[in-house]
Amino acid sequence: MIDPVSQYINERQSELRGIKEGWYAIDDHGSILFGPFFNQEKCLSRISRSVKWSSDLEMRRPLS
Repeated sequence: MIDPVSQYINERQSELRGIKEGWYAIDDHGSILFGPFFNQEKCLSRISRSVKWSSDLEMRRPLS
């Protein structure tokens, strides 16, 4: 899985998707993971926390 990226969903795109305009965390398939955020900084901060949390879990997974 590729790390999520921040993407601004403008008014036109938000109407097409049926969501609010704003910043969203998007995965490598274009699916929205979380959002909307008021600005890119808040979105990136949330992405950073989720990536750190995910990597912490991966490190704790027992080896098979």
